[in-house]
Amino acid sequence: MNFIFSEEQIQFKGAIKSFLAEECTPSSIRDGWQANKSFNLDRWKNLIELGVLNSNLPQEKGGLGMDQVTLALMVEEMGYAGLPEPVAEQTFLINDAIPFLPKNITEAIESNYNDGGQYIALAHPLAPNPLFLNDSAGLILLDNSECKFIAKDDMDFEVISSNDPSRELFKINSINYAICTSENFDEINSAVSARGALMTAALLIGLAQKMIDLSSVYVLDRTQFGKPIGSFQAVKHMLADVAVKIEFAKPAVYRAAYSLSENNPKSALHCAHAKFMCAQAAELACKNSIQAHGAMGYTWEMDLHIYMRKAWSMMACWGNEDRQQDIIFNTLSSTNEELGVLYTF
Repeated sequence: MNFIFSEEQIQFKGAIKSFLAEECTPSSIRDGWQANKSFNLDRWKNLIELGVLNSNLPQEKGGLGMDQVTLALMVEEMGYAGLPEPVAEQTFLINDAIPFLPKNITEAIESNYNDGGQYIALAHPLAPNPLFLNDSAGLILLDNSECKFIAKDDMDFEVISSNDPSRELFKINSINYAICTSENFDEINSAVSARGALMTAALLIGLAQKMIDLSSVYVLDRTQFGKPIGSFQAVKHMLADVAVKIEFAKPAVYRAAYSLSENNPKSALHCAHAKFMCAQAAELACKNSIQAHGAMGYTWEMDLHIYMRKAWSMMACWGNEDRQQDIIFNTLSSTNEELGVLYTF
């Protein structure tokens, strides 16, 4: 099997990386915090022009028909940049889930969607507080038995506090009118849950890489006893441990993305494994990066805390480590198939 990314996949990843390096800087993120407006409409429009927001829609819907592996590579770069706008959510949870939705819900979405250009929020028991409702055209709400679409003007909501100022969270107080269906609910719920786990895994691996890169620069710049602290063996080992965790987590993300694109019956297992591995890598990156900064990393002056806040928030979204372990254990213990590297992992 060929595990090398295609030239087209590498080009897409490079394009989003170059765009975000210029458009989504730590200073622009801080500006959004100070203005209490992290959703940057200009940046969102530029992403539309770049073709990112409809990249994984079918070609007949105005998209590029991008597969989940390419999408995961792009979302990884969004995590690395700390992109506040819910582009990962729009592509992974809306674009990718539309084929599973009943006709009445799909029609309601598409009448507000503008081929992916208009933001649609999503709420789920594993991520109950939707993002940026003020900037949305509507909300897809999955509860325990129904899938609903609610237009923005048909609900009352309020903003709630978040550990990460880049993630503007909302609570739904009341719903005046909703399009509801219980058709294919289990299939919809399973599809959205798996994609939510994979999306957060890709974001977390990008965030982990960003934190270790910032820490590597810092330890070479700061001196102690006349030497950069990065020359000390203990500091090297601390950052190397994070690098190892990241390298072991990345293949799990790409395998899960490939599993989804191939409609593998084990895709839920693979997505849970990816989220578990990436959450561990991000957690260690947070811990060791702040230690490498001498606890200064969480202060306002340092950029590190921007990415730590987002990583801590994403770890709990779409199932924490305990939930992913339960999925992995329950799947493996209930199967009669052979287990091991050739079959399961």
